[in-house]
Amino acid sequence: MTKTIATHPRAMVLALIAAGLFFGLVAGNSIFSPKASADSHVSGVESVVSEGVVVNHQLGARSSGVKVRIWGSGFAPGQEVILLINDGPGTPSDITNYVTNTSDDNTLVANDQGAWTTVWTLGRFTRQRSGIGPGDGNVERMRTLSVIDPGSLSVITSTPLAFCRLTDREANAAEIAALEKELAGVQADRDEDLGEKPVNVSEAAWALATAFYPAFEAQLDAEIAALAAEIAAVEADQDVPSHCPA
Repeated sequence: MTKTIATHPRAMVLALIAAGLFFGLVAGNSIFSPKASADSHVSGVESVVSEGVVVNHQLGARSSGVKVRIWGSGFAPGQEVILLINDGPGTPSDITNYVTNTSDDNTLVANDQGAWTTVWTLGRFTRQRSGIGPGDGNVERMRTLSVIDPGSLSVITSTPLAFCRLTDREANAAEIAALEKELAGVQADRDEDLGEKPVNVSEAAWALATAFYPAFEAQLDAEIAALAAEIAAVEADQDVPSHCPA
């Protein structure tokens, strides 16, 4: 399960910056701006980027294999950092335990060019009622990935990550396509009528077919209504937040 500041060894101090991260979203984004620390350990030109801003959030996945590659540059050579992710409503989480290339001190260390790279595997982060806050695994959100100085626990720089249900929408789109194909077939059957009596059909047989045809049409109408309702239900689950690709 994703380790939050409530259980992390750095919990007591990270708790002090949690409120700052939360209220910073309301008061402005100055807390997330790159800045130098008082001990000049930070260069002041740090930046962080991810391979893609949009992260595939597999809703309810027991363990997600989705990976987020992250790069940092402009750091002082040898500088140590940790990674924190939050989205405002959720509790900030230190995810450094779940990334690659960490040091023995469980930090990321800039090389002699002032750069570092890591890969975060989401794992259980996307489970329902897990993530970074109670029930937050159920919600698509814009999140902030912050790079933290482990000495001062100040925010050095940050980057946005948009969590979007890409896999779910692909599955929904395939399901809708299949339902629409089935609906088209039923609708085609419904649009046909008996037409003229074939010459090789007796009057009695034709009268019987004519008598039962309305019931057949009613059955097709019911199938059409059921398929249309099923399509509407799947489409309702396709509601896409503004920060996610349609």
